[in-house]
Amino acid sequence: MMATGDRITQENDIQAAARGERYHAAASAVWANRKRVVTVAAAAGVIALTVSFLVLPEYYRSSATLLPETEKNKMGGLSQFAGLASLAGVNVQGADVSRLYPVIAISETVLRNVIGRTYQTHRFAEPVNLVQFFGFEEDTPEENMDRALRRLRDLMSTSLDTKTGTVTITLEMREPQLAADVLNAVVDELDQFMRLKKITSASEQARWISQRVKQVDDDLRAAEDTLKTFREKNRRVMDSPELLLRQERLIREVTVRATIAVELKKQFELAKIEEIKNVTIVSVLDVARAPVKKERPKRLLNTVATFLLFLLGASAYFAFEPVYGPRMRQAVRLFNR
Repeated sequence: MMATGDRITQENDIQAAARGERYHAAASAVWANRKRVVTVAAAAGVIALTVSFLVLPEYYRSSATLLPETEKNKMGGLSQFAGLASLAGVNVQGADVSRLYPVIAISETVLRNVIGRTYQTHRFAEPVNLVQFFGFEEDTPEENMDRALRRLRDLMSTSLDTKTGTVTITLEMREPQLAADVLNAVVDELDQFMRLKKITSASEQARWISQRVKQVDDDLRAAEDTLKTFREKNRRVMDSPELLLRQERLIREVTVRATIAVELKKQFELAKIEEIKNVTIVSVLDVARAPVKKERPKRLLNTVATFLLFLLGASAYFAFEPVYGPRMRQAVRLFNR
């Protein structure tokens, strides 16, 4: 009587032999139809190559790199006043604002102006805006602008290097010089936006501090008048401990008010300088330039990938068709009944 272990071993050998026969049959089927497999794959590769040349448009990628910019760096030689910010309610040493560049660059506020600009292109004799270049002809200008915004965002990409703080903006367009021109327009509009926000913020700070300075000056004059009146009414302060204590309190109040007034006036001058100074907020490391080579389509890669894909697909078809082909045809006939 055959032992259980021997029976299991024999069954495993039978299954392994069956698998080997199936693999051999599949390989034989593929080899027997090798010409068909290669023909199908080659035809697919030729079609992919033809589509790449005749159908798929060429796109050129341009990129620009922006340096990190911090509010602390912007104050430059005025950093000696940074300690006064808390008195005026202004944070002079803000965080790294360049981390906002990727978000602001693709915002509607920036891209609307970029789309509205006109550019010289090869397709048009006269300069056109991006709505005209993309060929949008919707019922309303807002619909055209909405489509242009979505289209431009699809062609743009932004990245932030967390280690260095540099920001890279890339743009793909049908024409190399147009890609550089549009991307430089994006950087310029980003710079204008940041500069306007900077001036607006400084103006608001200066206006708030100016109002606060007036209040503190009024309080200082009132404290000084109170001290003056007290001294006029009390000529012999040194003879009374109570009067002496009241005088010290009045003097301390005048000193505190005077200190606050001086500090606020320094902060006011700082805000005014920040308001009027003309600096470029966005520091550009590498400006966008016209790319020499196209970015896509990658014709050779697409052709090779298509050839290999269809080569594997055709091989799999001829390998499994003898086993699963009859079953599939029978299932289809049963389903159609």
